[in-house]
Amino acid sequence: MNIVLVALGATIGATARNELTRLSRKIPIDFPWMTLIINVVGSFVLGMLTAKIVNKALLVFLGTGICGGFTTFGTFNYELSQLWFQKRYIVCFLYFCSSYLFGLLGFLLGIII
Repeated sequence: MNIVLVALGATIGATARNELTRLSRKIPIDFPWMTLIINVVGSFVLGMLTAKIVNKALLVFLGTGICGGFTTFGTFNYELSQLWFQKRYIVCFLYFCSSYLFGLLGFLLGIII
């Protein structure tokens, strides 16, 4: 049953991420800001779910499924590598640090709220 819950949740999360990323391309900002926002929001929501939900099936669906499908470690690493290969080292470093810092803060804030 868990595999079905994860699959359904991941479908919802990945679809939401894809649509937000697609829409963000219309805004000409030379920084991977949408992936950063998606990962911070996903971390915040996962923190809230971790602290508040006791129903294991619901946590698997919302946390592992939707949040797991919504956030993206692969895209984050791809964007980091592109910044590095473009020799944009400062932006690469800022993106790396801000992603981990704000992701962790979002998760902790989600637990507190």
